Amino acid sequence: MATKEDQAAKIASEDIGDDTISLADSFVATDRSVSPPPGAVPYIAPGPFPPPPVQWKQKKRKKRTLKVDGKVPDVLHVLTYYGWSHNEIIDTRQSDKAFTHIPEVRAETGEEDDVYGKDAERPVIEILTQVYTCSANTPPRPRRYPPNQMEDRPITAAFEGIDYRYDGYASDEEDPVSSGQRVVKPVMLIYSKHLINALKVAIKYYPFFNINAEKTCISSPFRVLYHHSEELAAYRDNQPTAHSAEYAATTAKHIDILLEFLEKNLGTNLRREEERRQLATPKATFELFWLLLKPGTVVYAKRYDIWSPFVISSVNTGENVGQISDLYRVNCWFLESNGAMVTRHMESFIVRPWLGEQAISSLPVIPEAYWVEDFAAQGGKPMRQYQIDLGRVYWELLQRPTYMEHHGRLVSNSPDMSAAGGQTGFMNGRVVCDASGFNKYHGSAPDTHIRVKPHELNSNRRGLPRPPPKDHLPRSLPRCCCDVCIENRDEDQLGPYSDFEDLDPLVDPAPDSELYYLVLNKSIPGFILGTRRWGHLNIANLRPVQPNRDAFKYLVLEEEVKMTVKALIGKFATGIDGQLSPWGNDFVKNKGEGRIFLLHGSPGVGKTCTAECVAELTNRPLISLTSGDLSTRSWSVEEHLNYFLELGQRYGALVLLDEADVYLERRHSADIERNGLVSVFLRALEYYRGVLFLTTNRVRSFDRAFMSRIHVALHYRNLRDEDRERIWASNFDRLESESKGQVHVSAAAREFARHGDEVRQLQWNGREIRNNMQTALAMAEADGEDEGVVMLAEKHLRAVVKMSKGFKDYMNRRVRDDSELELSDDESDY
Repeated sequence: MATKEDQAAKIASEDIGDDTISLADSFVATDRSVSPPPGAVPYIAPGPFPPPPVQWKQKKRKKRTLKVDGKVPDVLHVLTYYGWSHNEIIDTRQSDKAFTHIPEVRAETGEEDDVYGKDAERPVIEILTQVYTCSANTPPRPRRYPPNQMEDRPITAAFEGIDYRYDGYASDEEDPVSSGQRVVKPVMLIYSKHLINALKVAIKYYPFFNINAEKTCISSPFRVLYHHSEELAAYRDNQPTAHSAEYAATTAKHIDILLEFLEKNLGTNLRREEERRQLATPKATFELFWLLLKPGTVVYAKRYDIWSPFVISSVNTGENVGQISDLYRVNCWFLESNGAMVTRHMESFIVRPWLGEQAISSLPVIPEAYWVEDFAAQGGKPMRQYQIDLGRVYWELLQRPTYMEHHGRLVSNSPDMSAAGGQTGFMNGRVVCDASGFNKYHGSAPDTHIRVKPHELNSNRRGLPRPPPKDHLPRSLPRCCCDVCIENRDEDQLGPYSDFEDLDPLVDPAPDSELYYLVLNKSIPGFILGTRRWGHLNIANLRPVQPNRDAFKYLVLEEEVKMTVKALIGKFATGIDGQLSPWGNDFVKNKGEGRIFLLHGSPGVGKTCTAECVAELTNRPLISLTSGDLSTRSWSVEEHLNYFLELGQRYGALVLLDEADVYLERRHSADIERNGLVSVFLRALEYYRGVLFLTTNRVRSFDRAFMSRIHVALHYRNLRDEDRERIWASNFDRLESESKGQVHVSAAAREFARHGDEVRQLQWNGREIRNNMQTALAMAEADGEDEGVVMLAEKHLRAVVKMSKGFKDYMNRRVRDDSELELSDDESDY
């Protein structure tokens, strides 16, 4: 919706420049039944007041332009007076100099204030200011606001940049302007075609600004002109060679006239603002901060607590007719994938007012030229190069699901950093970056996870105001539109934004523009393997996966079992571009192409560890599931199981279903619910095309139908003392190597763990050995906190063994007591 200021500027551009209306000639139709005079046309008066009754105006003679010393001045200042009763033009003043005060309305004597030129003569630029006043015959309209509410008067060219605040109830001594007058912010009318053509070349990107071929109207404070003063000066000195000498000289003269006016308009305020920006710590005032907010400029702003680059599209202020700006709303755009294409997205940032001077680097929107480098946080690079490198990583991640490691805080998709649609907080672990998969799978995630519509997390708009409208992005550079240049027009030159719209990373070549990568989004949706949930990942926190290739070597298993697993997985997991290479040995297409491993044995003998070590060996993601992820009801198990199996197939991941007994037990005719559960599971396994590990310690209760679906069944025998010795030794070795010299294990501790009678009597399994070693390590870290080096000693292991032995003794007594109690209850029944 057009503001009152825009309406006033439009009327000034379209009507005031051609016609004037006198009080005697105006006709007001207060009665709707009254017909207008012949030849009259409707007229809506400008101004901040409610529209008066319909007015009609007669076509009048053309306005005559002031001449000084026989010539029309290059810059003409015009005051147009409107009466408050019906908003009719009652007087006009013209001058070749800026008005230092507002003259009183003249009596209607028909006198003119100077000599006027012919109708066709126009200045290069005209500064038009509208004044709403009341004459002796026009009583002032009552105020609509209380006396204690101040009405803001904007800065005008007529008052040398002075900021007047107008109180309609103040006396004349309190306000330099009569209380019966109200000044509306001036507009500039550019009549020079030479200057208009120069502006068309200089202004390469300024959304929502139009240049009229005949007459261009620009509202004060003429931001677009100040933003392009350097471009105008450059064009003045480097005009097209096709221009004639006379045309080039006139263009240069008119550009100088405009630049001189701009310099005088802000005067010392502009020079002081430039001096503030040259300080060791550059500063700015709120009133002139807009000088740094030129559309097309790269700025840094925080989006969900991450400093990111944006391109300014436009700047809105609280300015209106009769108001002063109370904030800046900086509308920007950046590039982000919607799951299929990389498109522009809009975002707005608010800059609230401050008093006096403020360091530019402390503001919520920081122009790129005033960014203070923090090389430690920027990977040792300048901010621009750091952001460009992250943008290139983002482009690569969009081309395929990518297996990465994440260390740091996840990006929240809500302003209060709450978990609204994905996992938040700190997360260290393995992830799969998958922007396109997010749109497809996040909406169908199991009910145990938070559901959000796909676009809400991907576009990061939950809880934020509606983004501003997207502007038009020019593809080619502007050029002069004079008659000579139009006749000699060559091919259009592509502009800096020519390839910025709707690129498909899977099809389109990588862009060459560094600006493209600079403003690419720096976060991407990803599947978090540890929690099986989706989250938004900060690309700065992503690192390539460093697999532990030696993990399989430390796995304590019979050598025949290890060789079998390594051979089968190694062959199956080796494919092109990291994709699984299926084995199609079934007569039905897409059926039975996966590999299903059944690992059975007592708890803690290495079943789960086998799957983890195989994932490290093959550098594949591991999706580890439990019954809590799948549910135990047949209607939901099928949906959830298919969801995770599809992800496993998409990512070439190994899927581990730990403690799968509940889904594999044999069916019974009396248990329909269980029969449905087993049938669903059988059907899912039949068509799965990836690698699936099933672990159980109750293989005797399996349904026989599963036997034909399982490709390899491996039995894990109970651990012997020599197996435990190897587990202790491998755990100690891994602890020292992964700590990079920060943790040491004493020889006494190694000897006690391998041969101590107290340790052997406990008969720990592999999981218990790992857990107790971690407890002993925590004790050692507490003891060595001040020394900087951790020594895992025998005393730490003895303390853990003592605690574990006490707990096992208690549990044995409890079991014995419970058995005796049950026996006594059975005897009492007879």
